[in-house]
Amino acid sequence: MIDLHTHSLYSDGSDTPEQLVRLAQKAGLSAIALTDHDTIRGVKHAIEAAEGSDLEVIPGIELSTFYKRGEVHIVGLFVDCDNKEFLKELNHISFIREERNRKMCAKLNIMGVDIDYDNLIEIYGSKTITRSHIADYMVNNGIINDRKEAFDKYIGSGCPAHIRWEKITAKHGIDLIKSVGGVPILAHPVAYKLTNSELEELIYYLKMNGLEGMEVYYSTNSASFTDRSLHLTRKYGLLASGGSDYHGRTKPLINVGTGMGGLRVPDKLLPPIRAAAGKVDASE
Repeated sequence: MIDLHTHSLYSDGSDTPEQLVRLAQKAGLSAIALTDHDTIRGVKHAIEAAEGSDLEVIPGIELSTFYKRGEVHIVGLFVDCDNKEFLKELNHISFIREERNRKMCAKLNIMGVDIDYDNLIEIYGSKTITRSHIADYMVNNGIINDRKEAFDKYIGSGCPAHIRWEKITAKHGIDLIKSVGGVPILAHPVAYKLTNSELEELIYYLKMNGLEGMEVYYSTNSASFTDRSLHLTRKYGLLASGGSDYHGRTKPLINVGTGMGGLRVPDKLLPPIRAAAGKVDASE
């Protein structure tokens, strides 16, 4: 089994890349992809942690993009983490995210919430600060009861402290991944809560703009949605991928490799993805 969608503390996960590797090894996985949000800073740590073992670490990323004013995530697998132009683009995305976070904290201050963005950076270290971190801070400091309350009342879309940040377009995200040798894959289509026709419209649009794969296996998929996803990959000529979307403590019901217990991502999915990235399969 494999897991091609995981997160570390370099974005909004709770584990170090080294801890993530150990969990993957304990689960008996043959390959894992570290796909932190809009950053690749943890990838080399994960690769180094797996050296000398049977576990393959695939360099990846999950880009936050927009499509028709909604948010769509594109996972990139086998990206080149040393490409200077890629790193420059990610630094720009990080800067935009930071500006948005500072504005949200300022709005929260106006609402009477004692929160300081520089303090968040100090608490969470070298992470990419997200709204999840803001929510966790509010919970840990007794401001709210749970993370859901933060999004429902304060920082969710349409809430008083929410600031819309200028994500890159889905097409730009796909182009960016492909420019560094990666394979662009639509992440967790089940999460967008689209009708069947809306989902097909999204897939068709992304396919026409360079999308190469879609996550068929995912922690919160129903059996029927997985079957439908498989059908759609065949219909649109896309590669099938999948992963747990492991985050650690922030999603405690989801485990590396097995999701909520029933997830199984077969390793037979990896060779076609590797071939699309122009890599030689280790088994050949």
